[in-house]
Amino acid sequence: MKIIGSILLLLFLIFYGFSAQSNEENMWSFSLGQFDVNDTVDSSELRFEYLYGKNFFKNNYDLKPFLGVMRNGDNGKYIYSGLRKDIGISENWFLTPSFALGYYDRGDSKDLGHNLEFRTQIEFSYKLKSSRIGFNLNHISNASIGDTNPGTESATISLIRPF
Repeated sequence: MKIIGSILLLLFLIFYGFSAQSNEENMWSFSLGQFDVNDTVDSSELRFEYLYGKNFFKNNYDLKPFLGVMRNGDNGKYIYSGLRKDIGISENWFLTPSFALGYYDRGDSKDLGHNLEFRTQIEFSYKLKSSRIGFNLNHISNASIGDTNPGTESATISLIRPF
């Protein structure tokens, strides 16, 4: 029953995200790095995200939705949706915290204790002419809703471009 509820919540977030598009600049992000950096088993990580340009709440919070898919070198997959906030540190430097909820399929990868997983991430990026390049650190965990909650951290480098 938990899995059905998790899937329904994820579908709601995904379809709400599609309806949240506007004329503001949407972007995509392509990331490459290492999955589970704090473990002794190395695994690559490849990630693609669609970053909506619209402010989620239409107020001063400036939270913007995003959708993403991740795959690691051990066939683990994670599909997720969440909110992010770009914070301008200077004209070219940005700090972007984000939070997401998603479905994790282990494959031959690390057992994270549940299929429903939460991701928190911090990104530090630099604006180039028409794109940004960033460094990301994230944590994925089930927030103790599973019997075990080992969690994992990833470190990636991202290329972010207008869509």
